Amino acid sequence: MNNQNDNYQEALEQRGVTESMMNEYHKNLEAGFPYLELHANAEPGKSILIPVHADKEYFRSVYQQRKGLDVLKFVPASGAASRMFKELFSFLSDGKVSTKVQSFLTEIEEYPFYHKLLSGISVDEDDVLTEDQRKQLISYMLNKDGLNYGGLPKGMILFHKYPDGHTRTAFEEHFHEGVLYASKSGKVRIHFTVPDDAREIVETHLESLKGCLSEMFKVDFIIETSIQKPSTDTPAIDKESNQWVLLENGSPLFRPAGHGALLENLNDLDADLVFVKNIDNVVPDRLKQITVENKELLAGILLEVQDRLFQFCEDYQNGVFNRDDCVDFIQKWFYGDYSNYSNEDLFRLMNRPLRVCGMVKNEGEPGGGPFLVAEAKGEPSLQIVESAQINPGDQNQQEILRSATHFNPVDLVLSIKDYRGEKFPLRKFRNDDTGMVVEKTHSGHEIKALELPGLWNGAMHYWNTIFVEVPIETFNPVKTIFDLRRPNHR
Repeated sequence: MNNQNDNYQEALEQRGVTESMMNEYHKNLEAGFPYLELHANAEPGKSILIPVHADKEYFRSVYQQRKGLDVLKFVPASGAASRMFKELFSFLSDGKVSTKVQSFLTEIEEYPFYHKLLSGISVDEDDVLTEDQRKQLISYMLNKDGLNYGGLPKGMILFHKYPDGHTRTAFEEHFHEGVLYASKSGKVRIHFTVPDDAREIVETHLESLKGCLSEMFKVDFIIETSIQKPSTDTPAIDKESNQWVLLENGSPLFRPAGHGALLENLNDLDADLVFVKNIDNVVPDRLKQITVENKELLAGILLEVQDRLFQFCEDYQNGVFNRDDCVDFIQKWFYGDYSNYSNEDLFRLMNRPLRVCGMVKNEGEPGGGPFLVAEAKGEPSLQIVESAQINPGDQNQQEILRSATHFNPVDLVLSIKDYRGEKFPLRKFRNDDTGMVVEKTHSGHEIKALELPGLWNGAMHYWNTIFVEVPIETFNPVKTIFDLRRPNHR
């Protein structure tokens, strides 16, 4: 028992976790987090900017012509690809052929990784495969003694096949995309968050891409990686007893705390402008131009607004602050009435990180959307809200949720430095009351686990936010392996 107590304390010390932090974790796990209160759906033309053609061209030129800008493309890619293959794993386990599995078996030759699968069984590429051989291919694709797609990060999966026969992983598509809009002064800087247990294989792949593509594009790729920090992992409790879930040696079970943990990775970065896009939202070259145009649009809007905010902040500090101009500008870009704010409050409002978020029209995809959220003090704020953050028993709140006209595709451009060029301490702008308690299983027992405020949700709650409508064609996620047969991925 003493050894178990020692292991418990040692585990906390290694993570820098105090007993007071554990008490706070336990309180949150037991009681949960308060629901957000929606004030209204973000409204197109008001709290969602819909730029006309002339505006788009102007803002794109603002970004294109800006010199000396340190640009970074930040790609969360920590997740494993296993969830992509859920139905195929079930098929290998129970042999049941769902409609989607049957479609996969029928079209397997059309997937970009098919030629790699053929090395797993003794057939020629021109042979007509039997049903049993197709099953062998799935097993070879997913398992460790084959391609191990079920255990690799999603970025390592071949996503696209080109007419010349060349295939690209999701990682490689981000290289090609980065050249088109994140290249400044002959450099393309990309930061990938990657799983710790696959970091070596990922970095080998990225280094290979860097060598080939630097020569092809005549640019210098600066490729960075980081892992989700163990210090952001959170403990779990047993669902029935509400006691800490302990490992065999007596140390508490700590689990990764969701994509909100990546705020620490973002906080470590140093750049003037940061593009954020998920690893699986990439398209073949024939469709990249619309993505490029809208990334430049979002970046230009951010620079235009940032320039004015920086000037107002400097004027305030220098005692030459034009209050009326400032209020007019803020009310043009940020929702709300700020006419009664003091000059000091206006300065505090402006001196925050800034994000410009692309939003696509809601077509029923699962995920969060743009809303106005009621605040205890001041005006309602623009937030990206997940359905789980809203009280399911409040019909009025659910009605606002259902009224959402737009959806969050995770298409962000960020400013993480202040008017003096100093980095913001990003944790200061996180709303710690917006975490989530999720139910999981561990060793056959139901447990309650804690997720930190989501990276583009509560982790950016106190950022200045601008929503901009972008075309649905910019959103092409690959959540399951079957999505690769959608027209935009062929």
